[in-house]
Amino acid sequence: MNEQNMNRLISDTVDSVLETMFFSAPSEPSEEEMGSSNIKVRVAFRGCPSGTLEVCVSESSARTLASSFLGEDEKTLTESQPGEVVCEMSNMLCGSLISKLESEQSFDLDFPQLIPKEDDTDNKLTHAAGRQCFEIEGGLLTVSLHLQAVS
Repeated sequence: MNEQNMNRLISDTVDSVLETMFFSAPSEPSEEEMGSSNIKVRVAFRGCPSGTLEVCVSESSARTLASSFLGEDEKTLTESQPGEVVCEMSNMLCGSLISKLESEQSFDLDFPQLIPKEDDTDNKLTHAAGRQCFEIEGGLLTVSLHLQAVS
């Protein structure tokens, strides 16, 4: 699948998951702006293909999404709940994306991992098959799908 089709698949998946589970609708894909206050999550998966999904959400957006998902007022959220909800959202996005990528294969998904803010490592075994950034309430959401290079 070429990058343009992969980006369309990412966009469709983000639309579906955010509307269904978070009662939110992202805007059309936008230009990415990296801020210092982001929550970043990585979900690794194994199958054919194998790779990782990375989700980066501005902290203000993560609080808004957590509030919608949990049905709680933003002011009552604990410090850990936005990160936990971004992990769950990443899991949903990854499962939905890879099931659309290859519906005949089975996949194993690792538990979503919060990436520390100071960790800026890039996995050299993968290349970005697709990457989309969306404006959502409170900030930005970036979704990147990395697939292992085929030897």
